[in-house]
Amino acid sequence: MAYRAPLNFLPTPVDRDDPRTGPDADRLQALQAFNAKLVCMTVDESSYVEVVQGVWKVIGCDSCALYLHDRLTGDLVLKGACGYEGLSSGHRISLDNPASVHAQAFLEEYLVHLDDVKNAPDVTGISDDVGSVLVLPVISNKGPVGVFDFSTRPAEGFSPQDVGMCSMLVDQMAYSLENIRLVGELSNSRDAVIRGMAMLSEIRDPNIAGHLNRICAMSGYLARKLLDRPGHHEVTPSFVDTIQRAAALHDVGKVGIPDSILLKPGKLTPPEYEVMKSHTTIGAEMLAGLIRTFGKYAMIYMGAEVARSHHEWWNGEGYPDGRKGEAIPLSARIVALCDVYDALTSRRVYKDAWAQEEAIQSIRDQAGKQFDPELTEILLARPQDLQEIRTRYEDA
Repeated sequence: MAYRAPLNFLPTPVDRDDPRTGPDADRLQALQAFNAKLVCMTVDESSYVEVVQGVWKVIGCDSCALYLHDRLTGDLVLKGACGYEGLSSGHRISLDNPASVHAQAFLEEYLVHLDDVKNAPDVTGISDDVGSVLVLPVISNKGPVGVFDFSTRPAEGFSPQDVGMCSMLVDQMAYSLENIRLVGELSNSRDAVIRGMAMLSEIRDPNIAGHLNRICAMSGYLARKLLDRPGHHEVTPSFVDTIQRAAALHDVGKVGIPDSILLKPGKLTPPEYEVMKSHTTIGAEMLAGLIRTFGKYAMIYMGAEVARSHHEWWNGEGYPDGRKGEAIPLSARIVALCDVYDALTSRRVYKDAWAQEEAIQSIRDQAGKQFDPELTEILLARPQDLQEIRTRYEDA
């Protein structure tokens, strides 16, 4: 990146050898607890939000936010925030903006402390409600990877002791944040390989990419509706994240079904139908083999559940195990519903696409028989949302 001319204030260099003094006993206790959490926390994308919340509690400022550098676009991308109103996930800050305090801190690897934002008209912040701001670069052993900002509503909100404490926290976080990023890259690569396996199983269908994208999006949509809903304590943000990836594996076992059966335009004979049904056990065993070899990775574990049980019926008349009601894994009940909705509203070699109203009525008729009645009611409550997903992921 080219050097950016300084703003109308002097950034303060980060002196990592300078002693940090002044934090009170309560803050030191909070800092110790936060350090313990950094060591023990689960490492995934949601960890960024946990880090920001922990820092916010330690510092006690009005607002704080973490931005990491997107090497593809060159922007700083919001990973977590506390105290800022209306700041949405994924918010971006361009490094080409010479008035941005965040860009300044990142590009020059300096701590930027502005005591009175409202009397610095040439400075761009992220909220009109900020009186004082402190932005620190997050620096790994390979250079800056992002910035952490702290702000107060009143001007002159940070004492020298506050600046020291914030600097110490960001120093300590740098390794943990880099670890989260590297694990995230590994996870994305692993997911890409698994997603490729799912597509390979149905590569004979030219519209499979759209189908898989829709199933994943709808399953995530339905799972999010269950967050904090009574009776669904297992549904957490991690569950939602996993199912909207694992749903792609529901038909992975079709790789073992012959073309003559899989692509047959007419009705299957009873023996052919028995072969088709075996895709559930084939898929589950394939994924179970991966678990035995490589360990219990959440996406593969849930994928195995979904692959085996997404053709089970609420009333016990499904296959392969004849499971009934809540004995069917929730992940499989969710994917089963989304899979049938998408199958009905999509064109196949053996049928034309149904109108949305017709598909919805057919699914409603099967609530309590084929489908979990509660999930059916939730999924179909807003047909416009389902249509928006279909529009977003049209077949090629």
